[in-house]
Amino acid sequence: MKLIVSTAVALLLAGEAFAGNLVFEAPQEPVVVAQPAPMGGSNAAWLIPVIGLAAIAYAISNDNSDNKTPGEKNNNNNN
Repeated sequence: MKLIVSTAVALLLAGEAFAGNLVFEAPQEPVVVAQPAPMGGSNAAWLIPVIGLAAIAYAISNDNSDNKTPGEKNNNNNN
């Protein structure tokens, strides 16, 4: 009889050790919404191609096809 009573008491007291969830549930992390960067300021990404096109246009417009130096006179004999 002592064995049955001591077993019953042990089971009742041990029941509190198993109280609660047996599966670990991680706490939910707060959801962070990323705010987009405000439009504004200077975005100079377009500046480099424009400068390149301007340099090409300048080189084409100053093309001297007669291959004379700037101080040289025009010696055309079309009188």
